This record gives sequence, structure tokens and C-alpha cells, in this order.
Amino acid sequence: MDHAHRGTVTGSADSRDDRTRRTAARQRAAVLAYIGILTAAAAACVVLAAGGGSTDFPPALLAFIALAAIADLREIKLPLVGIVTLSFVPVLAALMVFGLWQAIIVATISGASAVWFTRDPRKVLFNVANYIVSTFLAGSLYLALLPEAAAFVDKIAPAFAYAIVDFLVNTALLAGVIALETHANALRLWTENYRWAWAGYLTGASLGLFIAWLYTVLGLPGLLIGLPPLYLIYYSYDVYVVRARERAAHSAEVAGFREELFESARLHEELRDAQLKVAAEIERARRIQVDLLPDTAPEIAGLQIASRISFLGEMGGDYYDFVPYSDGRLAIVCGDVMGKGLGAALLMAMARSVLHDAAETGGEPAEVLGQVNDALARDLEGQHLTYFLTLAYALWDPAASRLEIAGGGHTPVLQTTADATVEIASQGPMLGIRQGVPFAGETVPAQPGDLLAFYTDGITEARREGGEQFGIDRLSQTLLTHRDDPLPAILDTVWDAVEGFRCGAPPTDDATLLLVRLS
Repeated sequence: MDHAHRGTVTGSADSRDDRTRRTAARQRAAVLAYIGILTAAAAACVVLAAGGGSTDFPPALLAFIALAAIADLREIKLPLVGIVTLSFVPVLAALMVFGLWQAIIVATISGASAVWFTRDPRKVLFNVANYIVSTFLAGSLYLALLPEAAAFVDKIAPAFAYAIVDFLVNTALLAGVIALETHANALRLWTENYRWAWAGYLTGASLGLFIAWLYTVLGLPGLLIGLPPLYLIYYSYDVYVVRARERAAHSAEVAGFREELFESARLHEELRDAQLKVAAEIERARRIQVDLLPDTAPEIAGLQIASRISFLGEMGGDYYDFVPYSDGRLAIVCGDVMGKGLGAALLMAMARSVLHDAAETGGEPAEVLGQVNDALARDLEGQHLTYFLTLAYALWDPAASRLEIAGGGHTPVLQTTADATVEIASQGPMLGIRQGVPFAGETVPAQPGDLLAFYTDGITEARREGGEQFGIDRLSQTLLTHRDDPLPAILDTVWDAVEGFRCGAPPTDDATLLLVRLS
């Protein structure tokens, strides 16, 4: 089957090659037939011209032939056909001075001068036949428009008519042979490559009149005077041919630019839709995270509680919570996940779930932190990115008016009494790094009126320009100064103090402050 499969593929490739070769052969045959028909038409034109007028060969005609040959040395490159020229200027001058048959002789020699630029007999033959046919048709119109016993001024209008017909016939025949060889549209080829040449032909008609007049007045020396202006027609033609090509290239560039613009607009729409979807998902995630935070502080005997949280972005890693125990005790939690944004929010949600499960056992703060740490470390093991959680866990027993606190790598809890602020440092490591780490709790001696502050480093590490941090000392002094104010007012005061300290510098982290007053 493998051999058969390869044979089928090879056969398909050979079939395509055969079709390509057959198509190329048909194109060559069509071009040869086209040139053959044109050559036959050119021969008929020569016969008709010889039978319709004088066939004399005056010696001065050699000068016109030489002028045409010299002019043809200024080449103009056209697609596929190769080098062609606009030698109709000396041909027109010969027509005006001698007659149609003599003009065709000049055109024939002029067309044959293509041998200077190509050795392809098809191209040379096509060039000669093209010149003869266009000269015959244009010259016949010229003679038909010329009045009997015409003065030189009477030849001006017929000369311009000659140039127009010569332009149309010559360029149409060129477009036709190229279309056969390329399977392109002949009219489109003519429009893109040759329609700009009309200005050069009209200029050539003026030069042809000028050269004919110089010869009439000065004889052969007049041809030498007319030679320099003759080259202007070729430069004019070059300008318009180049302009046509540049216009085609510009049109292609504009079309390409439009395609790129449309594609860019499509991609922009796709990106916008994707961004809207991501924004919607982030908004849903933000709402979920906000819903995971307590709506209000619980009412419990012996405590007044107030809190505020501010995320740096839509979501963050700061966390606070109140977890009621079945025996009436209340756990007060404040945490901070390393990092910001969606990743920190996901870890925070996972930590909250683990913490609530651990708190259901009714354990002491140190025991709860140990269970949370082991669960996080187990779930985060093998992650490419390092994640950890800092946590302060306080347990209030209203029956015994006792407060016990355990910390895992978190910022110190601040206890503000009537005359000082004391730091209750965290005695355990950060959570989620490795299992089996011991945590310790301590009972905090507190009196009615004492103020406890749980916070994240988004407050103490707030920076102003230059890198200076707000710091624990400023926070402690603010809490001491306003210890007896209502808790919501203290929250506003701390936030205003941090904002004023930053002096317009943007925040760099989430910020949380949870205040507890013993009553």
C-alpha cells in the first residue's frame, strides 16, 4: 500500500507537470500564430503601399533610416516583449517628405534594429511587423486627410492624427501579444502599461513636423539639428511608463494597506471582545472575592469592631474575616498573600476555605494555624511559583474576657493602651512553605478601652517619592493619638495620614486595617 500511495502522489505531480507543459505549449503556439498573422498583415501592407504610390528610393532616405536606427538605440524596456522604441518620429518625417512606401521602409529598418537588444527572432519579427502595420494604418489616414497640393501647414493636423492612430495600433498589438503569453486581460495590460504613452506620441508628432520642416528648409543638415530634440520623446515616454508602473505599484500598495487595515480592524475587534470577556470574568471574580469578605462586623459582648480594605487592582491578596465558634468564641483573622491580582486572590480564597475548615474543630489559634499551614503546603507543593500566606489569628472568649493571638509571618498586632502602643509580634513562620512547622499562641492582657490593630504591610510600607516608608511608628502614634475616637473615625484618620504621607505617589500594595476595641 505504501508503494501504491507513493505512486499515486507521483502520478498526480506528473499530471500537474504535464498540464503545465501543455498550457505553456498552447501559449507559445498562440503567440507564434499571433505573430504569423501580424507578419502576413505587414506583408500585405507593404504590397498595398507599393501599389498605391511611388516606390522610389531617394538617397536622402538613407539619412532618415540612419536617424531611425540611432533613435532606436535609446531603449525602452517593456514587460516580456523586451526592448521596443518609438521611432515613429523619423518615420512620420519620412512620410511627410517622401510618401507612405518610403515611411514603411524606414519603419522596417527601425523595427529590425531591435536585434541590438534581443536575439529572439520572434521578438524581432513582431517588432518589424508591428511597426509596418501601425505605420501603414496611420500613414493611410494621414494621406486621406491631406488635401491636394497641400502646403506644409496643411500637414499639421494629419500628422497628429497619424500619431494617435500609430499610438493606438502599436500599443494594442503589444498588449495583445503579452496577453496571449500571460493569459492576462489585454485591456487591463494596455491600461496599466501603455495608456500613458499618448503624451509621448503627441510630442513625437510635433518633433516629426519639426524634423520634416528642417529637412525641407535645410536639407540633410536639418536632420542633424533635429536629432537632439528627438531624444526628448523617449525621455517623455520613459516618464509616463514609469508613472504607469508606479501608479500600478501604488494601487497595489494601497490595496495591500487596505487589506492590512481591515485585518487590523478585525483583530482589534477580536481583541476588544476578548478583553471584554476577560474584564467580565475579572469583574465576576472580584465580586466573588468581595462576597467572601464579611459584610459587617459581628456583634459580640465585650468587643467593638471596624474594618477597611483597599485593593491595589480589581482583586488582591489581602484578607480579613470573622469566624464564630460553636461555643460562642469569635476568631478575628487578618492575612496577606504574597503577590497581587488574580493569583493572590485565588490563593486567598483557597486559604479562607482551609481556615474555616480548621476553625470548625474549635482549636486554639496555634492549632488552627498549624492545620492551615499543612493544608496549604500540601496543595502548593510542586508549584513553579512560590506562594505563601501571612496570617494573624486572634480568638476572643467573651465568657472569660480572654484574648489569645497567634501569628504566622504577619505584621505585628498593635495594642494601644491609655499611654502606649505595644507590638505583639508574630511568633510563627509564613504559611504554605512546608508542612510540620510549629506555631505558638499567647494570651494578651487587655483592659477595657484598649485598641487592637490588625493590618497588612500595604499601610506600613506605603512610600513617598524617595522611598521613605510610612512605618509602624507613624501608625502607632496615630492610633495612640486617636485611641478614644470612634472606630470609623480612626479608620478615616489612618487612611488620610497614609495618603498625606505619600504626597501623591501611587499606592504599591493592597491595604487592610481591622480595629478591635475592648469594652
